[in-house]
Amino acid sequence: MKPFSLFLLLTLTTVTAGAQSIPDDLRGLINQANTNFPRLKEQEQQLRAGEVHVDIARSAYQPNITGNGTYQYVTPVAKATLPVNGKDQTIQFQPNHNINANIGLGQTLYDFGRTDASIKQAVDQVQLLRRNLELTRQNLGYQVAAAYYGIGFLQKSMVVQDSVIKVAQGNIQIFANRLQNGEALQYDLLTQQVRLKTAQNRKIDLQNNLERQRALLTYLTGDPNPAISPAAAQFEAQVQPFTLEGSLQTAQSSNKEVQLAQDRVRVAQTDLLANDRSGRPNLSFSGSAGYRNGYLPEIGTLKFNVAAGVNLTVPIYSGKRYSLQNQAARLNLDASRYAVENANAQLRQSLEQLNADIRSNQQRLQNLETQVLQARKALEIAQIRLRSGVITPVELQSAETGVEEAELARLNYQYQLLLNHLEYKRLLGENLL
Repeated sequence: MKPFSLFLLLTLTTVTAGAQSIPDDLRGLINQANTNFPRLKEQEQQLRAGEVHVDIARSAYQPNITGNGTYQYVTPVAKATLPVNGKDQTIQFQPNHNINANIGLGQTLYDFGRTDASIKQAVDQVQLLRRNLELTRQNLGYQVAAAYYGIGFLQKSMVVQDSVIKVAQGNIQIFANRLQNGEALQYDLLTQQVRLKTAQNRKIDLQNNLERQRALLTYLTGDPNPAISPAAAQFEAQVQPFTLEGSLQTAQSSNKEVQLAQDRVRVAQTDLLANDRSGRPNLSFSGSAGYRNGYLPEIGTLKFNVAAGVNLTVPIYSGKRYSLQNQAARLNLDASRYAVENANAQLRQSLEQLNADIRSNQQRLQNLETQVLQARKALEIAQIRLRSGVITPVELQSAETGVEEAELARLNYQYQLLLNHLEYKRLLGENLL
């Protein structure tokens, strides 16, 4: 079983340092994903739009200057016949052609905190968008890592399957020779041929899953041919069961999903503040300067004019709109606070389940070491008996299957421990880069 021995050597000599820092090619794939993933681009544009909304909210402090021009033809207009210098003269009080052109200026003087609340709303929304972007980028990195190491796991599994196929082909040759010498039955040869086809079908399944993982990695990174180094198959993660309370305390302060829920609480608080201030008065200045006609006695002549004043708007009745808006905002705030509690509860549950998975996977992996040694020894004895002609096909197939299952199970638990390690880092809010 030299192929199996080679596989064991490769497994036992994996680089432990790979668990401490990610390989360079994985780092490059994550950077590609951060550059090319469409969802990230979408959220980056949304973040830029949110920053523009902050500037829009701040623009309420700036004056509003407009250019205005109107023309109006009016008929009939007010006229009166009056004695002027002893003669009756018709005086027109308004021109038929009314012209007014001016520059208008509007400026909020004091709005009792309404603009401040609007700015804070926009700023909090930007923070929420930024946190969403951080969460997507973090999850994307772990998705890339999972696909990357999944490819390594499948490649290792195919090494095992190739060994199974090679052994089955050798057995077929042995039984074919024995059949010619009358020392075996056609059924014995057929049994080994079935085993070979079964192993080949399993390899086809592994190859299909490998191609699917590569397609997923292409989708995440935008690279049609992502480069995977042998480091992808080196995944002996040094992860140990952890203290729940200590890890939970760290995770609650840095987990991106918890932070996102907390940001939503701040947004809801600001919405409540903005709704509370929306019914307050507004004091503003308005003025204009320009030319218009209609001034007696030369009503048709355009004359320069200036107007200025202060406006105070006080909401009196709005059909309970403001109180209903406040009620809805308070309900949203309560819901956001419950969402934080739920995020913390889910975080605790995830850590507890992860801790149980790590513990069980480590124990299973330790138990499998003995099983692998036993299965290899059983196969060595079976091969000796095969060459001596004192073994049945069923016994040989059982020995070969035992090695295959033990090797694949050990590989699977090593891979699961790596995924546990990645999930632990994700729950703690750590980024891979």
